[in-house]
Amino acid sequence: MPKTPRGKRVIDPTTDTFRVVNKAPNGEAQPYFDKSRNVWVAPWRKPDGKIGRPTGKTRLLAVASRDRHIAKAEDDARFTSLDEGFTADSTVADLAAWWLQNVARHRVRDTTFATYRKQVRLIDAGLGPIPARQLRPEQVAAFVSDLIDKGSASRARNVRTLLVQIMDQAVGLGLAADNVARRVKTPRVPQIRRRTITPAETQRLLAECDGRFAAAVGLCFLQGWRISEALGLAWQDIDVETRSVRLRRGSTYTDGVGMVLGPTKTRRTAGVQSLSPSVIGLLAKRREVQDEDRVKLGGNWPTVGYDREHLDLVFTTATGSPMLRQHVDRAIRAAATRAGLDSTGLGTHAGRRSVVTSLFASGSLDLGDVARFVGHSDTSTTRGYVQHEGDRPRQISERAFELLDPNWTAEPDEP
Repeated sequence: MPKTPRGKRVIDPTTDTFRVVNKAPNGEAQPYFDKSRNVWVAPWRKPDGKIGRPTGKTRLLAVASRDRHIAKAEDDARFTSLDEGFTADSTVADLAAWWLQNVARHRVRDTTFATYRKQVRLIDAGLGPIPARQLRPEQVAAFVSDLIDKGSASRARNVRTLLVQIMDQAVGLGLAADNVARRVKTPRVPQIRRRTITPAETQRLLAECDGRFAAAVGLCFLQGWRISEALGLAWQDIDVETRSVRLRRGSTYTDGVGMVLGPTKTRRTAGVQSLSPSVIGLLAKRREVQDEDRVKLGGNWPTVGYDREHLDLVFTTATGSPMLRQHVDRAIRAAATRAGLDSTGLGTHAGRRSVVTSLFASGSLDLGDVARFVGHSDTSTTRGYVQHEGDRPRQISERAFELLDPNWTAEPDEP
C-alpha cells in the first residue's frame, strides 16, 4: 500500500476547483492518492479552464500521464491555425497532394513532375495515412528500408529526397514542428559501372548510323548533350557560318500528351555553344533527309509553336512530328551492331557519360572544365559520370614526381 500523501484538498463546489496544501512550485496541484479508487491523481488545468485528473498506479505514473496531457494540449494549440485548409490531423498524403499541385508543378519540367507523382504514390502507400505532425523518424526509416527491400537503393534514395522536400513544406506551413525525414540518412547506393565508348568507337558508331538520326547521336556522343536538348533543337537556333548554336529548350515525353517543348533541364546548359565540324556535317545531312520528307508530304508539314515563336525542329519523323528518344536509342544500338560494337547498355545518355569520361580520363582537363563543357552546375554531378580515369593516374603520378623528387626521370634507369 503506497504511503498516503500529505496535504488536504479544499474543493469549491461552485467552480469545481480546489486547492491543495503543499502545492508544487509551478502552481500545479500536487498529485494526491485517491483511497476510494486506490490510484494516484495528478490534477491539471486544461486550456478551457476545466480540471483534468490523469491517474496512475504510482505517483510517477500519474505525473507522467499529466505531462503527456499537457504536452498534447500545447501541441494542439500550436497547430490550431493552419494555412490552406490544413488541420492538426492533416495526413502525409494530404500534404504530398497539396505540395505536388501548388509547389512542384511550377518548379519542374513535365517529365520530372510525372516522376514525382509516381514517387508520391509510393509515399502514400507507405506513410500516407499518418498525420504529418505525428510522423516519426523510425517510421520514415522503416519505409525507406522497405523500399530498398522491394526495389532498389536508388529508388529509395530518390523517394526519401522527395519526402524531405515535402516535409520541409510541412514545417514552413506550421503543420510539423521539424522535418523528421532529414533525421533518416540517405540510403547508400552501390556504384554501378555503366557503359561508355572511346572517341575511336564513337567515330565507328557515327559512320554506321542512319542519316535520319546521326546528327542527334553526334550531339550526344561528341558534344555531351542530353537527348532532350538535341530533340528540342530548331533550325533557327543554328548558325552554320560561326559553327555555333543557341541552346534554348528541350523536348521531353509526357504521359498522355506526347513530346512537349520546355526549358532546358538546367539553366547552366542554356546559351550559345560551339559545334564541332563533325556535328556540322551531320546536321547538313540531316537537313537533306528532312527536305526529302517535306517534298514527299507536300504542303502538310506540321509547324510547332513555342514561346510565341514558330519553329522548324531539326529532328522529326518522316511525317514531321517530333522525334522520340526511343527512336534514337534504337538507331544507336542498330549502328553499334553494324559497327561490330557491343550494343549492351548503349543509348542516348551513354553519349554524355562517354564524353565526360573521355575528357576527364585524358588528363588535359580538370573536372571543372568538363562540368562547364557539358553544362553541369556542380562538379560532384560530373564526377558521378566518370566511369574510369584512363591514363590520368599515371600522368598525375609523373607530374607529382617531377615536382617533388629531384631523382625522377621520365624513363626508369636500366638495370
